[in-house]
Parts: sequence; structure tokens; C-alpha cells
Amino acid sequence: MLSRNAQGLYWMGRYLERARHGCRLLSDQLRTMEDRPVEQIEQSWRRLYRAIDRTPLGGHLESIGADEDFMLADAYTLADDLTFEPTNPDAIRNCLAAARENARQVRNTVGDRMWSCLNLAYLDMRDIGIETIWNDQPGAFYFRAEDAIRTFGGIADNAMYRDDAWHFLRLGWFVERTQLVAALVSAHIATFPTGTPHGDADWRSLLRICEANFAYRRLHSHEHRPGHVIDFLVADPHLAHSLRHALGQLTSALDAVSAGKPLEVEAGRRAGRMAASIDHDWPDRDRNDDAATHAVLQGICDNCRHLHDDIVATYFDYEIEDTP
Repeated sequence: MLSRNAQGLYWMGRYLERARHGCRLLSDQLRTMEDRPVEQIEQSWRRLYRAIDRTPLGGHLESIGADEDFMLADAYTLADDLTFEPTNPDAIRNCLAAARENARQVRNTVGDRMWSCLNLAYLDMRDIGIETIWNDQPGAFYFRAEDAIRTFGGIADNAMYRDDAWHFLRLGWFVERTQLVAALVSAHIATFPTGTPHGDADWRSLLRICEANFAYRRLHSHEHRPGHVIDFLVADPHLAHSLRHALGQLTSALDAVSAGKPLEVEAGRRAGRMAASIDHDWPDRDRNDDAATHAVLQGICDNCRHLHDDIVATYFDYEIEDTP
């Protein structure tokens, strides 16, 4: 397929997964604010910003002791920064706008229903701001935005032909998911070290963001042991939002679009090595050593960035052999 079409689909997948992840982060944060002490709310905001590697517009996160009014006003500003801020390229509205623009440019590869779903999702938030949603169930707004992205994914899954267009969309989706989940788990460990007394609520929150709370309760007890939660989110291949599952889907998509050229082979090998490291090296780590766990997760994030560079150089920005 045309490289510009492949690039548009790849980035469409990445932007939609980024927007969906942002919706889940903020939905969980709003839930935390309902019944948790100010100190825990502040910790959750720190985890959130660590996970997306961003500093708030006003500077570092600071609260005034137990001043709940200050924290509520601060939450208003932070939610605005992550949802509507024009200068934040990772804000939910900006991600949806970028995904829609990529879809517009590849209309010949996406069906009418996919385009309509994505267009309506963007139009739903194009002309509103944080002041519009904040006093009228802001959680419902994030659930609605996330459901629109889910609907798009469901239509794509049921309507798209399994050719290169489908595989490049999935490739972007799972490259982004791998980076986001690895960064989130790493940020969680930095905020809530496994060796310190912990509350189940903090680890339930992590599972909720990764849509894994129900599955975890089915496979484990209701006690949320940090080591078990981390292993579940990193290494379980049957969990849709685990790192191992995302890497498996990513490798499958790379295999589907590869024609055997050296750079294509190297991209596949890089993804395969990340998956193999989880299968073989991850179980041997010291569960009580947060620094070692963080190093592994950081290595996955770094390798994902290199993998992105491989994909761009191989499929989008490659040199044309017969160019004068």
C-alpha cells in the first residue's frame, strides 16, 4: 500500500490509543477524588503525570496540607491541561483531532462507518471546555469519549479487510499501548513502592486503568499483592492490556506487513526480543527490587521508541532506490 496511507493508519491507531488511555486515567482520578484523603489524591496526580512524562502548565504539583478546596481547584486545572489544553499535543481533544485528520487523509482505506464514528467523537468535544463538563458529571464525559473510541475499534475489527491497512492500524495501536502500560506501571511503582505498606485501593486503581480489575479478581484473591498485580499487568499473555499481550499483537502485525527486507526483519526482531525478555527474564527478577523492575520497564519503553524509529525508517521515510 502507499506509504502515506500506511503512515496515516499507524498514527491514527497511536492517537486513538493515547486518547483512550487519557480518558481512563482521568476517569480513575475523578473516582479517587470522591472518597480519598487529600494526600492520596495528590499522590494519584503525581502518578498520572509521571506516567505521561509531563509537567503541569503551572509547574510542579503542590498542595497546601489538607486544604481540600485548593486540591479541587488544582484538579480543575490539571484535568483541563490533560483534556483541552491547546498546547498539549497529548491532550485528549488534540489526540482525537489528530486521529480524525489522519482518517480524513486515508478515507479510501476506512469505511464510512469508521469515519462517521471518529468524526462524531471529535465534534462532540470540539467546541467545549473544562468549564462545560466540570459541574455536570465530568466522569460521564470521559466514559462517553472512551466509549466512542471503543466503538471505532469495534467497527474496525468487524468491517476492515485483513490487509496491510488493518495491520498498520493495529501496529500503531499496540506500539502505543506497550509504551503507555510500561510507563504507567513504572510510575505506579515510583509513587507507591512495593516495599512500603500499601492500600488495596492504590493497586485496584492501577488495575482499573488497565481494565484488569475483574480478571484479576477471577484469577487471584481479593487481596491485591503488589508483586502479583505487576506480574499480571506485565507478563500475562491472555490479558488484553498486558505488556506481553500487546507485544504479541505487535509482533503479529509486523510479521503481516514484512516483506523480508533487512530493516523490516530488524524491527520484527526487536519486538520479538522484548516479548522474549518478558517470557524468560522477567520471572527471574527480584520481585522486591523496585529499581530492577523499573529498569526492565524503562528498557521496554526505550526499545519501543527505537522500534517506532525502525517502523518509520522502514515503511514511511525510506529511500527510493531509483531516485536520481
